[in-house]
Amino acid sequence: MRSLGISITRNFLSAVLWEHSLRSSKMEGSCEVPCTDPYGSGEDIARLAEEVRRIAGPGPLPSAVLSLPPAWTFLRPIRLPVTDLPRAKKMHIAELEGNLPIDDEEILSDILPAGEPGTFLAVAARRSAVEKVVSSFTEAGFRPDRAITDHVSLLCAVLSSKKGFSGLVFSDRSDFVALRLSGGAVAAARQFPEAIAATPGELVSGIREILEADAHGASPQASIVVGDLPPPLAELLPHPDFFVAPGAAGNVSPLAYGAALAPFFGRETGNFSLRTSAEAETERARNRSRVRITVALGVIALISLVGTILVAQWAEGKKVSQIRAQIRKEFTEAVPGVKVVVQETAQIREKIQALARQRKELGSDFPEPTAMLAKVSQALPANQNVSVREVSFDSGRLRLQGDAGSAELVETFRTSLVAAFGRDATVTVQESEGSARGGNVRYTILIENGGNGRAS
Repeated sequence: MRSLGISITRNFLSAVLWEHSLRSSKMEGSCEVPCTDPYGSGEDIARLAEEVRRIAGPGPLPSAVLSLPPAWTFLRPIRLPVTDLPRAKKMHIAELEGNLPIDDEEILSDILPAGEPGTFLAVAARRSAVEKVVSSFTEAGFRPDRAITDHVSLLCAVLSSKKGFSGLVFSDRSDFVALRLSGGAVAAARQFPEAIAATPGELVSGIREILEADAHGASPQASIVVGDLPPPLAELLPHPDFFVAPGAAGNVSPLAYGAALAPFFGRETGNFSLRTSAEAETERARNRSRVRITVALGVIALISLVGTILVAQWAEGKKVSQIRAQIRKEFTEAVPGVKVVVQETAQIREKIQALARQRKELGSDFPEPTAMLAKVSQALPANQNVSVREVSFDSGRLRLQGDAGSAELVETFRTSLVAAFGRDATVTVQESEGSARGGNVRYTILIENGGNGRAS
């Protein structure tokens, strides 16, 4: 596997091509071009692409990881009531909205594990800036796979040579960045604009603050400097290790080097990535697909139940194997790849008999079970995250239980059921509460004959 890391600084665009295999990992080459405009123009990116092609050889360029400069980003330490990273990624945006100097819809953000359970470091950027730079690199022939930030690149670069490092990491490669690592996780972080060099007292104060934030109340025993150490920090960091990219020859950008390694440090970085507009659209397409599958599964559950009713009526003159094949065919055509376990014929008959007994409680003017289930299926909101997981009769009422993406979808489903069953039926949302699974709402809806269609 080949990975291309690209760093964007005020004065240079740099790239490192890394090859990783089961036997070895090595740097294939590196290059750097000066910027005619701050952070590079379209012509600068095109010149970088030419240099990279000389290293990569013929064929399309490998997928690229773009490392965005600190000047484009915002750091926010956050504490969440969850410890697992997937749920924290979904929840953390709410903590940033209204707390950054950009509009909420402009926020692109991801989080880094901070070591302590429930604590994370959020790194955010302006959506329009990320999309613009990704578009510029795409036009030049690059294939951006993800957009990270220099904080993540520094973390990967350091961990490549010192796994589980604890201490301070300081970089002056693109503005000033300081990370305090604990066991390889970012426990604290600060970034300082380039102009801070004119007031070294502020830089010293900021670094001292991040050192004193150590959980043990003492400065880290080790420090790594990426680039040059400003003289005012010599007293705070008296014996630093100066970072050199392993196996690098010549002037190799540590940021581009770390970006090239990012795909191989997914566990340490939590697969950090600021999603571009294309990636976001891909994710939305995946979500729409999941919604369609969820709705299809809900409809299939109803079709299956209807199918068992019909199968029981046909079973007199047919073989059990033929019945099972028919039901399996209906399922696999609706959702390819789904494995179906069909109930035994005796279980099907028992279910039909139970439904027939329970239907007597509804009265003769209530629809047949097959018709009722068809009405429920038709009432499911199209292309929405609503599923029916269980259908039963309870004290003369039809009970529906399932999941929905929100309480509003539950009410939409209830309204559709009113229209499907007519104004003579009463449709009641008995309960609707949040579920621990993916933030869905678990609901119970009762349908009974008689009423005005309004919830009681």
